[in-house]
Amino acid sequence: MCFGSTPQSPQIVYSGPSQADVERNAAALSQYQNQIQSQQDLFQSQLQMQIDKANADTANLQKQYENEAAAASAAAAAQQTGAYAISATQTDAPDAAQTTAATTKKKNSKSNLRIDRNALPMEAGAGLNIGV
Repeated sequence: MCFGSTPQSPQIVYSGPSQADVERNAAALSQYQNQIQSQQDLFQSQLQMQIDKANADTANLQKQYENEAAAASAAAAAQQTGAYAISATQTDAPDAAQTTAATTKKKNSKSNLRIDRNALPMEAGAGLNIGV
């Protein structure tokens, strides 16, 4: 019950962080951004060093592979040249060598299978040997 007093709205006062708090937060944020930037720079430089080392290793392996391939190719060419020179002479067949004979026509035996030209057309059960 109200005894003649009129209601009044409450007074709202915004009390946010002080200017010192805002400046302290801004300084902490700036320090965090500087730390992140320095970490990213360090990571990027380390990653670039790893990439450069990997590229150099790859180039060395490629050069080594090319040298080995050239040496293998030269060795194979020398080996083939020697093989051709050695196998170019003809020799007599040894006494125990197996040789092939001339082919002969196969002698086929006469077949006794005859197919009647005037046979009855096929019907259901025709040609079956079913005992009834």
